[in-house]
Formats: sequence, C-alpha cells, structure tokens
Amino acid sequence: MYVVNVGESKPWSDDETTVLVAAYFEMLDSEIQGRAYSKIELNRRVQSLTGRSKGSIEFKFCNISHVLAESSLRFVEGYKPRSHVQNALRVAVLQAMNVEETRSPRIVDPRSAVAKSVTQLNLGDRTVVSKERGPLSVSNALTASDENVWDGLVGLWDRATGGTDVAARPDHPIESAWPSAMRPAGVQEACEWLKDGVSAGHPPRLLFLVGGPGAGKSHATAQVVAGMRLKSELDDGLAHRLYEYHGTQSDLVVVNDATINLEAGNRAPLISDIDGITSIYVDDAVPSRPRHLMACVNRGVLVEEMSDSRLRESRDWTAGDILVRWLYGFSLNDSNESSWQLNHVTEQDFVQSARLSYLDKHVANVLAVFVDECSLFEGRPAITIGADSTVSAQDYRIVPLAQRSAMEATSAPAADLLVNVLKTVEESLGRPLEQVRGQIADPLRANLESLRSPLVRSGLLTMARSAELVSATRMTYRELWGYLTRALVGDAPSRMPRERLGEFVISNQPIGLSPEDDFERLRILSGLRFNQGIFGAGMRSAAAEGASRDPVLKLLIPVDPVNDAVPGSSPDSPEGGWATRISDAFAVHASDGTPLQSLHDSTSEDSAFRAVVKDFDRRLDEAFCQLLKSPNLKDDQRLEATGWYGAYLTRLYAVSNGICAFRREVDMLIRTWVQSPHLPDDLKSPLRTLIRPKRDPAESGSSLLPLFDSRTEPITGRTTEPKLAVRVREPELTTDRRGQGEQVLLLIGTDGSTRSRVALDFALIREAMACVDDHVGVTDLIDVTAPRLERVRASRLLSSHLHGAEFCLLDGDREVQITQRYTKE
Repeated sequence: MYVVNVGESKPWSDDETTVLVAAYFEMLDSEIQGRAYSKIELNRRVQSLTGRSKGSIEFKFCNISHVLAESSLRFVEGYKPRSHVQNALRVAVLQAMNVEETRSPRIVDPRSAVAKSVTQLNLGDRTVVSKERGPLSVSNALTASDENVWDGLVGLWDRATGGTDVAARPDHPIESAWPSAMRPAGVQEACEWLKDGVSAGHPPRLLFLVGGPGAGKSHATAQVVAGMRLKSELDDGLAHRLYEYHGTQSDLVVVNDATINLEAGNRAPLISDIDGITSIYVDDAVPSRPRHLMACVNRGVLVEEMSDSRLRESRDWTAGDILVRWLYGFSLNDSNESSWQLNHVTEQDFVQSARLSYLDKHVANVLAVFVDECSLFEGRPAITIGADSTVSAQDYRIVPLAQRSAMEATSAPAADLLVNVLKTVEESLGRPLEQVRGQIADPLRANLESLRSPLVRSGLLTMARSAELVSATRMTYRELWGYLTRALVGDAPSRMPRERLGEFVISNQPIGLSPEDDFERLRILSGLRFNQGIFGAGMRSAAAEGASRDPVLKLLIPVDPVNDAVPGSSPDSPEGGWATRISDAFAVHASDGTPLQSLHDSTSEDSAFRAVVKDFDRRLDEAFCQLLKSPNLKDDQRLEATGWYGAYLTRLYAVSNGICAFRREVDMLIRTWVQSPHLPDDLKSPLRTLIRPKRDPAESGSSLLPLFDSRTEPITGRTTEPKLAVRVREPELTTDRRGQGEQVLLLIGTDGSTRSRVALDFALIREAMACVDDHVGVTDLIDVTAPRLERVRASRLLSSHLHGAEFCLLDGDREVQITQRYTKE
C-alpha cells in the first residue's frame, strides 16, 4: 500500500475534493474582493459535506495553497503552502484554475504551447525542428508515452532536499502519494509500546526519541496519536511545543519539538515537561487518568538543559533532572542523592530502557530511542520490549562492501524505500514500464530502467553508504529523499519548476544540426542521469557551483569515483583496482568500435554494468563517436570531450558496481569496526609508521621525539643542529567501539597501559595506508590528521610518562644515547 493517511485512512473521493476546492476558492474570492468571511464556518461546511476532520481539511487547504504558490499565484492568507499534494487534488485545482479567469491566469501545458511555436521537419524516420535553439517539437506519438514517466516523477520536487514539509505536526494527518519509509531501528516497536501503555493506563510510560532534525521523529509522533482526540484545537497554523491528547484509559502529552521554549525565562523546558508529568506522584497520589509522555528531542536540547541541571545539587534533582542526565549519557550511580532514581537500566547503542521510581516506589517505565545511531543503509536490527518494559535488541551490524550486493532489499530502510518509490512511479504509469515506448533520448526513463536491476540498486545504495563512512555522517530521511530524488531526476528540482521537466527533456533532444550540437544537447540531458546527478556533474565533469551548500552533494562529491580511478580489473574486490577496463575501452575505440561497446563486451553477461546501460547511454556514445569524426573539431575540443565522456563512463561503471573513491580505505574502515578491539593485521604496521615514524626506515631503528621543539614532529633523517630527543618504543595498538554511533577509537599504549586515544576514522586510515615499508606517506587529508597526531605524540612527553625513558642527543647523522635514571627522594 503506497498511499499513507495517518488518522484518516480513506483517500478523498472526487466529490469530497470538489467540495474542498470550491470552499477554498470561495475564501480566495472573498479576500480578493475585500469581503469578510469566516474560515471556521467554511471548514464546518466542508466537514458536514465530507465527514472529514477539521485538521484534515486545513491540511488540504494548505495543499491547495502549495499548488497555487508553485505557479506564483495568490493563495488564501493563513493557509501556508504545504507539500505532499496528492495528484487528484492537484488535478482538481488546476482544472478549477482553468475556468476561474478572474482569479488567475489560464494554465496550459507548456509543451502544447511550445508545439505551436516551432516548425516540425521530418527527415526519414527522425523528427527534428528548425535551426533556432529552443524546445523540440515532436509528434504526439513520440511524447504521449514519455509524458506518463515525467508526470510520475514531478512529485519528487516536494521531497528534494530543502523542500517543504520535511517535518510533520501531530495534529495534521500525513498524506502523500509516496510510500512511507521504514522507521529507524527501534522506533516502530517503541511507538507500539507507548500506544499499548496509553490504552492500558497505569503505569505511565515515557518515550523519548532523540536525534537530529529530519530523522523521522515528528512523523512517528503523528502515527502514535492517530485516532486520538486533541484536547484543544489549534487554529493559528503554527507548530507548537506541546500537544495533549485523550486516549481510552489515559492521556498523552506530546513534546513535538523540544527546541520551542514555552516561556522565555524557562531555561530547562524539557525538565519542566517531565516534572509536570511525574510531580503528582511525590504526594503519593495516583491519578485516575495517568498521563504519558512522548518527547522528540534534538541532542542540542540535552546539552542546554544539562548546563542548567548542573547548577543544582544532586539531592535536589527532580525526575526531569535525572532523565535528562540519563539521556545525555551522564553516570548517575555515584553522585545521585535524590529521592528520584532510575533502576533496572538496559541498553544498546540505539535503545535504552529504565524504571523511574520515587523513594523506591515505581512511578513510570521509560524508553529512549536514539533515532540516528543506525545507518538507514544498513540492516535494521529488531528489538523486543518485555512486559516489564525491559528491552533486548539485535546487534547493529555494518555489512562489508563485498557483501552488500547480497543484502536483502527490505532489510534496510533506504533499500526498502527505493524499491517502493520505484514501484510507486511505475504504478503511476498505469502499465508496466516495458509497455511505455518512447523514441527520444530520455535520461529519466533510463534511470527507471536501470534501477529495476537489484545489482544497480545495490551499487547506488552502496555509494551513499560509502559517503556516510567517509564523512562520518549519517543521512537522515531528509538527505535520503534528496539522494533518491537526484537518482531519479538529477538536479532538475534545483534548476526548473516541476511543470518544465518534460519541456526540458524535449528542448534538448539531438536534432541533427551538427555533431557538436547533438553532443552538447545530450551532455545537458546527462545531468538528469543518476550517475551524474548524485555527484552534481552535468555539462562539466566537476560539481556545479554551490554544491557545498547542498547536503547530498556535500556527502557524495568526496566519493566521486573519478577522484580515485585505480588501475585494475577487479570491480568486486575492494582491495583491488577497477578502472583499467575503462581506459582500455578508449584505447580500443581509437582503432575499432566505440568506448561503450568495448566496455560492455569486457564485462560478463550478469554484470551490473550490462544492467545499467540503456538507450540514452547508447545515444550518447554514438554522439561522441560522431563528434570525434567531425572535421571541424579542434584538438582542445577533442580532449575536453574525451575527458568529459571518460568521466561519464567511469561514473556509470563505478556507481553500478558500488565503487566509490578510496574504496580500499572505506573497506578497511569497515573491517576495523567489525574486528574491534583487534586491528586488522594489514593496518597495524601502517598505523605504527604514521604515529611513530622511524628516523631511518632502512634500518631497524626506533622513533625519536624532540623534547624542546615547538612541535612534536618525529625526527627523521639528518638534523641541522643538535637536538635532545626521547626514544619512543613501538606502541601497543587496540581499538574501542564504545564511542558514539559508528565511531572507533584507537587506543595507544605501552606496557599494557593506555597513554592516549584518537578517533580512528577515514582520514586517519587513509593517511596510514599511504605509508609503505616504514616510510610515511602524505595525502590531502594531512591537515585533518596532523593536529590529532600532534596531540598523541605530545602526550608521550608528559612528565608522568618520561620516568625511565631513554634520552638521545642527535647531531647530523650521529646519535648519542644519554642514560637518565629517575630516583625517588
């Protein structure tokens, strides 16, 4: 099922939609004419005619405002545009706008207007236009089938990163033609646990969803309160901090956005919210209708509230103080003298449970889910919540790169969402994609056809997962929808209104004016192909300007495979190279065949590359070959075109196989996490070299740190002046995975004791793997790793670590050891 209606599961009928649209335009007419009218009365009228709730009608009114705003038309004041517009409502509004000449200009399909303004030329079986640059006029036979594909994709404008309505209010239903994504690990089970508690009554249940914006907290809240009655209707259209609902046996207080402060002077509103629920139990009272709590909390809120809570003595801590400290990760065992206590705590990385008590009397069951601890691209671990509210959960796993193609499609939220989005688009066609025949060069259709292959989908998702690991950042649902949008329509939402998508494809069709013109047009269209779109690469091989401001491109550009095309022929082995076939394809092209055909022939029948290549790619390949045969092509143009097309094929091959830039280092990062606390054998020596490089790698010498230099750079080679240094023994290296999320800490010690620790992330691993045979390597990440390595080495020079150390005097190539002994007084 792909239409999601929270609170009202039945879709709006055509008759109901007609009543709704008529009421909206009546309001708009009144505002334009300056007549007074009552929104409440009109809402009640629609309620009486449709049976819909007040909140659902208001949400639909906001949807209508969104359709009008898309065309830069006036909309009713007070109903701010909200996206997720169902197609039936959009059609109804556009039809109403066509007949309402006095209210808005007539809306026409821009492609039909274009078709009247250009001259159609027929050359054999090809349809072209006159030489003036502009939209291509094609016959209805060519456009009719493709229009369905475009219409099924324009809804992605609302889901592109930075689009409207990325969060939800619990008092409004969530209505969208797009499928809902699988909840983050633990959220679905926690929401069901809370709903069961509201139905049962005692004891109260307190649920905290902790994580950054865009992680699905508010959408989960809307699901919990579906079917419950809001205590007081909120008519101002604004998002509120608190919502109160009546359940069957008890009430529910929802903190939908803990960043909204109720009172300017209240420095700890979340603590106050919790105390408002639990304070009644201080007086031994047991309310007839218990109050439960569901709170959506960003991590920054916990930091702010902790600063206020620290001002109070532990004996004065309230229930709110205790719970905020627990959520923050603060230890309560040694310092808590309060009458409030947390007992029977159970925890995993992403879910924790506890029992809240006052003077040893059980008050409430507490559950916290950290919604962004698990990647949406990894398998979703299942959890079980027992009758006493204790929680057990499967371990969170990171799947190695070589095994990702075998992952079950429905096990990870991102994979499940991609499959269902593609199914939704195909269902909008009204027939299988194979039966929708088009005769134009269409990168959008190519995207849909390519992504029907499980191998290609796996490659696309692996690319995003690699980007997360490189950046040490996990995508939220906001970035995930932005990524899927780029995979289906490229950068179109940032370049054009949705109604111009089809016109853009038509206007850039190759029309046979010249090889140069045909190739240029296809290059423009290539920005919509997913291998280009996810990296922001359109006409140029580099990312578009402003990419650093796009959260998706900011993550993906560093893993663009053209940045690290390693020679070799092992697309399936993360430890091997993979790009030789591409360079060979261009070498073969110089004598016979085309680059695409040569690359195609070099792969196996069941390869991901053969599954990804579609008609658009073949047309681009043909246009490239025709361009190189053009007598008017200059040498610099030939080189530029070859470089661009080489990058296009590199991305197409790499993305379909899930090959990111620096794949070897990403794979090592995963292996390090999986094998913790033990380091992979082939990483130990490079890390030791990076941390403690030897003075002379050719000899079995040791590492020497200067005692009085401004920086603790290890001494290598000759010294230009005498230096006093301390000899550093080989460090003992282990790892610890107890850091936040997927962080791995490298523990550096001697004689069984840890001396220092540092984050073992992609940057440090890449620097280490650049070291070869005890020689230190350097990458472009040196500015990131140097300060951390400086702190690690400086810790070795602390006075507490110098007892019994060996000191040396260095002068040129000479090395004189000084024996220094420390004796106690």
